[in-house]
Amino acid sequence: MESTPLLGCNAPTSPPAFWDSLVPGTHERRRWPHILWFILKFLNLYYHDRVVMTRKCHICRVKDYLERKRRVSFARRTMMNPPSTQTMDYLILAYEGDEKATDDITSCNSISEQGRCEVCDFLWWNSEGVPEVYDEKDIGVARWNHRGSGLLSVFLLLLAASVLCYNGIVPFISYWAKPYQTLHLMLKSTLIIFISTFPLLSLCSKIRSFSRSGLASRFSWATVLNVRYLIVRGQFLNLPQKGLPGMWILVLSVGYVSIIQGYRAALFLYISECDITPYTIATTIAGILFCEMWGLLTYIVFFIRTSFHSQLDLVLAYLKENEGEERKCRGVLLATMADLLCFERFCDLLSAIIFPCLVLAVVTNATRDYLLSEVDCVIKDPLIRNIQRNISWLGWTETASTAVIYLLALGGFQANYLRDQFFINLIHLQAEGKFPRFWRRLVDDMKHLESGSGIILASLVFSVIGVYGGFEFDDQIVVHLSKSCSLNISTSDVCI
Repeated sequence: MESTPLLGCNAPTSPPAFWDSLVPGTHERRRWPHILWFILKFLNLYYHDRVVMTRKCHICRVKDYLERKRRVSFARRTMMNPPSTQTMDYLILAYEGDEKATDDITSCNSISEQGRCEVCDFLWWNSEGVPEVYDEKDIGVARWNHRGSGLLSVFLLLLAASVLCYNGIVPFISYWAKPYQTLHLMLKSTLIIFISTFPLLSLCSKIRSFSRSGLASRFSWATVLNVRYLIVRGQFLNLPQKGLPGMWILVLSVGYVSIIQGYRAALFLYISECDITPYTIATTIAGILFCEMWGLLTYIVFFIRTSFHSQLDLVLAYLKENEGEERKCRGVLLATMADLLCFERFCDLLSAIIFPCLVLAVVTNATRDYLLSEVDCVIKDPLIRNIQRNISWLGWTETASTAVIYLLALGGFQANYLRDQFFINLIHLQAEGKFPRFWRRLVDDMKHLESGSGIILASLVFSVIGVYGGFEFDDQIVVHLSKSCSLNISTSDVCI
């Protein structure tokens, strides 16, 4: 098939041995880059079960689910209750299911060409739009997702959450009932919320994987941090030949964060006048690790976004080639949109956390700088002025780098531009198509997809709070890490 890419990636091709590519072992496979598995290991994203599942479309999975439930009901001599919307959720069936209850990984694709489900074949597409079955050994993840990986990742995430709680509670107690420390508390809170984002979101993903009913079933966005979801994203990127996409943003998100955190460690451990304590060392090391997690999370966002660029090109070419075949085209479209909407919800939640924190950080840093200009010891003592200048540079650098790296990874302020661009291209295909009813059904499906988020409202609320605080805060302690400028204030208020 010859087709011009509509979003900038290669359109799918049809090789001579099309069906042979579905059968494992018919051609040599190359493993995915080890650095990808290291990133997932560092982020504690590995699973408690197999991470490469059988690929079946939603209709086939629902049929299997109902058949299994019917057999269980017959064995127990009970009536089969109608399935709930939670158990029939596409993302739960596709990524959160129990792999032991499914067939062998190749069974659904090892049938005759006449009887195969083409929507199921779509779920195995590679970067060229060719179904290619693989397992954990083929892509090299088997060694990394060993037995006990799920429990280990949960344990490490709980440990990280405990450390963050401790680092959040200690300053909160120290600043409690001290109006002159309100500004410092806000600065500290923005940092704690910022570095807590990934561990808490990842814990929600683990809870959803272990408990797929009740409140956890509503965390549909958490599927993005499921390693099974990320592996599906990776198959559209031709990782064996091209490697990880956007190595520049990986180097930027990790390297620049490392430099900034090294600057923070030097400031707190060497430049400041405060004593070095085990608590200071521990919090510095923990801060470096959590900020590195944040940097890798931004790369994961870029990784997924790049994958959707490739997949949406393939889907558009597939819809154009199979014009008029409504059932399989709608199945491919809805499966793609389910994954894309999950990513959009995740990015909306992430942005609703990060952008308000950035607003507060800008306001509090600006307020602190203005108040510093009126402190006598900062004006008169060059050493104290140098320490405070380094603290200001650190605050502004962290704020600016967080905003720039995240916006580069996300491709803007919201991720829904992917769906908007896809919808525009779908309208173009409708105008050129020969089956108006077919294209109308696809366009109607796209129009029914949900959109919107609370990021603007949340940012406005925090902006008002931050600006109000900037005008109202007075008589604050704005000199830190300088014991000689503590005046009548205790050293603990300056050095914490």
